Formats: sequence, structure tokens, C-alpha cells
Amino acid sequence: MKTDDQLAREIAAAVAGVSHNVNFRDTDGKDTMEQDKAVYMHLSQDGVMVFINSENTDVEITFDSNKTDMDWFKDTFKPMVQNVAKRYLYGTTIRSYAGQITPKAMVHRTVKESSRNTSKTSYKPLGSTKIILRHSKPVNEESPGARSRNIAAIFVEKAGERFRYPHTHLLGARVMGLHVEGGGKPWDAMGEKICEISRRRKDIMELLRWSKRLGENGITINEVRAKGKSEVIMLRRMMERAARTGMLDEVLAYELPHTQSVVESLLATHRDVTEALADLQSKLS
Repeated sequence: MKTDDQLAREIAAAVAGVSHNVNFRDTDGKDTMEQDKAVYMHLSQDGVMVFINSENTDVEITFDSNKTDMDWFKDTFKPMVQNVAKRYLYGTTIRSYAGQITPKAMVHRTVKESSRNTSKTSYKPLGSTKIILRHSKPVNEESPGARSRNIAAIFVEKAGERFRYPHTHLLGARVMGLHVEGGGKPWDAMGEKICEISRRRKDIMELLRWSKRLGENGITINEVRAKGKSEVIMLRRMMERAARTGMLDEVLAYELPHTQSVVESLLATHRDVTEALADLQSKLS
């Protein structure tokens, strides 16, 4: 039996031991009686769902803070699942979800690796839509998560129509795939917003990496770095929520800043430092 199947069987047995109201679903979100095929374990009366994310070697536990008995969740349920996951070298992610969460709302997150995968190309289906990854290095199948690394290009394809995602940002491409799967287009308002969010994240990440060369240059550069890091975290969490739930309303409602404040601040700091160095050099020459 494969490791994933063994993990599913053991977690399913543990969950069934603490609740008689558990519903097991397979990768397609369909009911199953085979515990080793259970990817989703939904405890509707307790407001809890367990999702085995094999792609990320992670077990995700989602709970409804308005419905879940938090003492039971923290003292019994969470440590039980964490202990099983740890034995299989899986991580555990705990998330709260405002409102009812169901396997149907989450099924888009189950990524089935395609038999078409090669050492340099990965296919990640999302229903009738495919995310295609071109890798810069051959994929090492023995390394967990290898098909999500060393990405040279990403394409979103549906019904024979292929769009190259303009950034090597897998989370952004996944949200784009969900948008296309729902009937949207990469060039409509939502599609452009998704691309723009990925672009802004890329710009800030590059400038934060570049700013390290400036060292500690007083409170201004430190404040700018802090702002940049905070914005990257905010963008990632927003896109993760969209990818996790399939609900893109928050992405559409998000207003990108009218001015590139972080970019401009870093560039201004760079100009100040460059001018100061040039002045010092001229005095020493």
C-alpha cells in the first residue's frame, strides 16, 4: 500500500474513532467507504474538515470558529491528527473558516498528477483546465514537491486554448486556472487583476532581495523593508484563500495601490546611498 493510502487509512480510522458523524470523500469529492481513498474527511456537525494534501505533504485541518468546540478541537482532535501526520513525515496546517466549508467547495484543490508528466514538464489538472509547468531542471521524483520547483514557464490551458502566465508564480497561476475553469478569461478584468497581483509580488520580492545589499542604512530602509514584507505576506494569504476555497471575490475587490510606494521608496533610498557613495569617493580620490 502506498504511503498516501496508509496515511489516509490511519487518519480516517482515528477520525472515525472520535466522531460517528464523519463523511469520507475521495479526490473527486465523491462519497467513499474505502478509508485508504479518503482525501476529505468532513465532520459537518463539528464544523471540521480534514484534507490530505499529498502534493505538499501536508494535512490541512479547517474548522469553523463559530461552530467547533474549541476545547475538544485543541485538546483532542488537532493533536490526534498531528501525531498521525508526523509519523508519515507530513506537516499539519490549521485554518479557521468563517462559514460552512464542504468537500464540494474544496475539491478543486485536489491535484491529480497526470501520466503525461515528463522530467521537464508537469501537468496539474483543475477539472477541464490544465496548469502546465515547464521546468528549468529535470524533476527528481524522489524529492517531495519537486514538480512545484525550478519553474521556467507556466501555461493555463482549456479547450485547446493555451495562455502563458506572465510570471513564474504557481499560486497566481492556480488562481488563474480556477478563474478560467469557472468560465473566465485571462484577459478579462479578473484575469488582469490576478496577473497584476503576481507582478506586484514579483517586483516587491526582487526589490527586497536587492535592498539587502544596502545593509542597515537607518530607519528609512528598515521601514520600507517592513512594509514590503507585510505586503508580500498579505498578497500571499489573499491568493492562498482564493486557491483554497475557489472563491475569487476578495481578489476582484482588492485595489492595487495607485502608486508603487514600496518600489519608489526603495529606489529613492538607492539614489540617496549612490549619491552619498559617489560624494565620498570623489573626496577620497
